[in-house]
Amino acid sequence: MNKNTKTKAVIYARVSSKEQEETGYSLEAQEKLLRDYAYQKGFDLVKVYKVTESASGKQIRKTFIDMLEYVSKNKINVILCEKIDRLTRNLKDAATANDWIQDSIDKEIHFVKENFIVGKNTRAHENLVWDMKVAIARFYTNNLSEEVRKGQKEKIASGWLPTTPPLGYKTIGEKGHKIHVIDDEVAPYIKEMFALYSTGNYSTIALVNKMFSSGLRSRTGGRVVKSQIHKLLCEPFYYGKFMWKGNIYPGKHEVLITKELFDQVRSKMSRGSVPYHNRGLTELRGKIFCGSCHKTITWEMQKGTSYGGCKQCKAQIGKERKYIHQEELERHLLTHIASVAPKNEKVLDVLKEALRESHNDEIELHDTQTKNINNQLQRVQQRMRIIYDDKLDGRITAEFYDEKVNQFEEEKEALLSSLQKLEADNTEYYRVGFAIHELALRSKEIYLNENATIEERRMLLAYAFSNITVLRGNIKVEYTKAFNFLAEWMPKVNQVLELEKSLATKGKESTFVPSHPIVLRE
Repeated sequence: MNKNTKTKAVIYARVSSKEQEETGYSLEAQEKLLRDYAYQKGFDLVKVYKVTESASGKQIRKTFIDMLEYVSKNKINVILCEKIDRLTRNLKDAATANDWIQDSIDKEIHFVKENFIVGKNTRAHENLVWDMKVAIARFYTNNLSEEVRKGQKEKIASGWLPTTPPLGYKTIGEKGHKIHVIDDEVAPYIKEMFALYSTGNYSTIALVNKMFSSGLRSRTGGRVVKSQIHKLLCEPFYYGKFMWKGNIYPGKHEVLITKELFDQVRSKMSRGSVPYHNRGLTELRGKIFCGSCHKTITWEMQKGTSYGGCKQCKAQIGKERKYIHQEELERHLLTHIASVAPKNEKVLDVLKEALRESHNDEIELHDTQTKNINNQLQRVQQRMRIIYDDKLDGRITAEFYDEKVNQFEEEKEALLSSLQKLEADNTEYYRVGFAIHELALRSKEIYLNENATIEERRMLLAYAFSNITVLRGNIKVEYTKAFNFLAEWMPKVNQVLELEKSLATKGKESTFVPSHPIVLRE
């Protein structure tokens, strides 16, 4: 047969699930079958259309419509497909394909595995077969969707997310028994990302570059872009819950961060004070707010000096002018930090010893609290088992069961949250406690060090202050939780040490701690 007289044809191959691809229905297997068929029939194969198992419904329909438009435009009369349910599983696409067939007597669709050809001259009983197989394919799709929804509902009720987890987690287990566990290679980056954003020193744009340089990659090996960073920072999965179709459910997976840290991040994202991150970044940009309208102070460089003012309400920020000098504001802030810091190295040494001695009591208290919470959790679990048996035996109604289960789940969630917070509070208690005091004492030295970077100075301010406002030169600060603690008791400790040095305990050789139990109490 002359090549120019060959009938032109296209291939349409499709797999709808990973399982099909792994059991002999792969796109490659379909394409080989259809190519062999085209060769046997003497067709001139001009194009191959493939639909992968990961394609969405919109993508599948787009590919299908593109194929029909292509064959119509290029006057191609034959479409080759493995089976009817590979071509279409809905009446709308079947009707579209049928319209194409009825347009010309030469147009045909060959379903190779079923040894079935449909065209304009197809007999009535064959058209009936065509209609029936389309209907069966549609039933299969609807039934599959129903089973999937049922499986998802059962998965959610068991406390597991019925889809791929976010970065930092991986899926393990066999089909029907898959669970999500922490991915040890990625999880540390996610923790770092939340910790950095909570300081207020990083925007989502800044985190893109920061996390990429640290080593965080997407599942495809690329950069985690701004929109993905934002989505991850809003993901409740990391503190133990998951969202499904707009609803939040408790999860059984291991948590990566505390609910407290998650709330801090969400607060930073929603307050409208997302930090700037550009070439004009200064130590105070995005951290200082107008005392009148509470909008972020804008900083500008004039003749080598940075000035801050409010461009929203035009309020007077400085004592005598609309602008305040950056160095003037920094001096005030460092003074605030110094006012809650240990007075000198000797006080710091005393605190170190106090923290070491008090840590034994902290461990004992922590163990007692942990034991009590675990006992309460066991009681809740036992009650849930009992009420489930009552439901099965018909002693209680389904409505009463659901009500009590929700109540027990809330109680269980509160206990787990308390346990998680207790463990977080106890983590490295001594080291962290000492570091906070040392940071306060050395804050001025750190901030004014000529080798310190802008980010390091911004980080120090983030550790010390949760909010800073200024109006007419009046600077008001709100300390973070840790520094607020210092503000409450460090002046007392400094005063007691002064008394010891001058009068009260002069000549004592023992440590300061036993002489002054106020330290241990705090």
